[in-house]
Amino acid sequence: EEADTIIVAGIHGGPTLLAGEPVPAVNAALIAAQARGVRIMSICTGAFVLAAAGLLDERRATTHWWHAERFRRLFPRVKLDPDVLFIDDGDVLTSAGVGAGIDLCLHVIRGDLGSEVANRAARRSVVPPWRDGGQAQYIERPLPKAADASTAATRAWALDRLDGPLTLRVMASNA
Repeated sequence: EEADTIIVAGIHGGPTLLAGEPVPAVNAALIAAQARGVRIMSICTGAFVLAAAGLLDERRATTHWWHAERFRRLFPRVKLDPDVLFIDDGDVLTSAGVGAGIDLCLHVIRGDLGSEVANRAARRSVVPPWRDGGQAQYIERPLPKAADASTAATRAWALDRLDGPLTLRVMASNA
């Protein structure tokens, strides 16, 4: 009741993650905290808890890419952006995964106490003070199957000839 920031950690099962079912006592506490002006943050799948409490309705939010489709199905009123590491929507902040949760916490420290303090916290935690990019770089995507137009045969041929010069012209003639 005295907190000025509440961080909801990721959840790893249960009715909120699997079916979007709220936990009444948790919802009541989060809604009351928001009404008092408390900053509320979620790490990874903690966004499911915030969404189940209605705190993310009509707001931008993110969660771990692995759970994005389920999140979208369960909470269609949330403007989910599964491509970013974190979202700061003023009094409600969400992060993509655990690593992105560190990014979000450093962002909050930077905003509250300045870059020098955030950079010092990052160094002590052995993490970069700021990471560019989003979640897309971490999403597992199947590699396309080699087609007839593949360079696989020429690459295999070239690997057998690494003891001599291999010019582009020689490789192209083999291809």
